[in-house]
Amino acid sequence: MASLQGERMSGPLHIGLIPTIGSYLLPHIIPELHRLFPKLEMYLHEAQTHHLLAQLNNGKLDCAILAQVKETEAFIEIPLYEEPMRLAIYEGHPWFNRKEIEMRELIGQKLLMLEDGHCLRDQAMGYCFQVGAKDDTHFRATSLETLRNMVAAGSGITLLPDLSVPKEIKRDGVYYLDCINPVPSRSVVLLYRPGSPLRSCHEQFAEAIRKKMYRYYSKN
Repeated sequence: MASLQGERMSGPLHIGLIPTIGSYLLPHIIPELHRLFPKLEMYLHEAQTHHLLAQLNNGKLDCAILAQVKETEAFIEIPLYEEPMRLAIYEGHPWFNRKEIEMRELIGQKLLMLEDGHCLRDQAMGYCFQVGAKDDTHFRATSLETLRNMVAAGSGITLLPDLSVPKEIKRDGVYYLDCINPVPSRSVVLLYRPGSPLRSCHEQFAEAIRKKMYRYYSKN
């Protein structure tokens, strides 16, 4: 178990992450966390939200980083950052020469979505349904990379979280547009159990991530 020695965090810390966050957030924060907490042993566990919450509840995980959903209310939530979503379209799509799209323009459009169990699916669908868009029921992806490749193949369009999107507007046959009015987004939080003896550790850990992501979004 992680502990505080003076002002230094040390020991093992088991951290859960959902697949649509882990692979894209970790490259931004791991070097900084290792620099700030060199004696902390980070063990990273990736799973869908319902599995992470069960593991957090039974003590297999110390904390988890995921998108805020109703089921997370039973835990202590520390806000980390707000992540916008971008629209991914294929080369030759009528919108491919644009830089942004108003959400109302998605009315009647069918979007590729992740399979059931991914909270990002529910969050993206919520925004789509608000503006009259639908999910493409002929296909459900198991990962963001599968979604991206389906878009590149011209099979449809989709919403992707910002950290999964390259800096270039176009890459590998996929164009990325900013969404406005409203900007679809998800709230990323760090969770831990109420009464956890690691409360101070979690707060320091979350603060380091929050500062790093604030600097990232301030530059972009």
